[in-house]
Amino acid sequence: MSILKNGIGGFCSAIALSAVMLASGQALADRNKIDVSDEVMQGALQEGRLTIYTTLAAAVMEEKISQFRAAVPGIEVDMLRLATGPLQNRYAQEISVNVHTPDILNFASIRTFEEQPELFIQLTAEDLPLLAQWPQSAIKGHYLNQQQGIQVIAYNNSMVTGDDVPKTWDDILKPVFKDKGMLVDPRASSTYMSWLYLMEETYGPEFTTALREQNFTLVEGGTQGVQQVSAGGHLVVVPPPFSHAKPYMEQGAPIGVSLPQQHSDVPAHGPQHSWGIPVNAPNPNAAKVFFAWFLTEDAQKTNCSMSGAASVFLTDYDGCPPPSDAYVPAEQEISAERRAEMLSRLGLN
Repeated sequence: MSILKNGIGGFCSAIALSAVMLASGQALADRNKIDVSDEVMQGALQEGRLTIYTTLAAAVMEEKISQFRAAVPGIEVDMLRLATGPLQNRYAQEISVNVHTPDILNFASIRTFEEQPELFIQLTAEDLPLLAQWPQSAIKGHYLNQQQGIQVIAYNNSMVTGDDVPKTWDDILKPVFKDKGMLVDPRASSTYMSWLYLMEETYGPEFTTALREQNFTLVEGGTQGVQQVSAGGHLVVVPPPFSHAKPYMEQGAPIGVSLPQQHSDVPAHGPQHSWGIPVNAPNPNAAKVFFAWFLTEDAQKTNCSMSGAASVFLTDYDGCPPPSDAYVPAEQEISAERRAEMLSRLGLN
């Protein structure tokens, strides 16, 4: 009887385990399901086309579009890729003369979404069921904060080892890096100016003064800085986005990165990408189908694997850095006077 009892118990356990595995498999499948109503899908196929305005790198968007076409044959995709400022201006000019071109908008800024919410439809789990599995903090009603660009410390890991590896932002002020580091010019873009502002708000204005005394070489962009560090011309560069370091790491270059938010209370910082659907989208059903696909786990893996940015949907994926609960988008309001003061402390005019 004991054998039979154990056998029944084992059989029941096996059933329970199978049920758990089935449920887990179903949950994973659901995360990759293009979940829209039949009416929306049929409408999308009848429309047969959509246009995306984006600030993501062209190569990333082209790959996303290619995968979407494979997932949903019959819908062609047109893309306009510009930097955030020019794209916001382009869209504003178009709607001012009642021209409605994009079906989906992506900016590395929330300004347009926040200042003109009436231009965008509400994103709901009723229309896009997979939204229910996304962090509620990312869903802003009429737009979605999807991607965190994470700025990092990039260093030559064949020349910087052991205790010299910088883990926090103030580690770059160590004597070992004096005259041997690079700084992306904060005048190059608002992203880098916003980083400098965060440093001063965290460590005080003396951080900027000490950074000037390190005598780092200015560089125009993060990619150029990482390239020179990988070549051994400098030990470290701050603060490029992880996406600028990732290609060199994948090629086997001697580049290591530190994520300071993992070693201190300073929040992660960088350009945040947000998405929305205009109320006057010419192809609203196709827009919803693309959005439903875009929300899937597979689409997010493609996005972060190629861009090197963190997806707020993927909390444990080796292909990209983890998203941060404490995140400051690189679009802080900084007065012209404060900018001038920071640049002066840095020795720049």
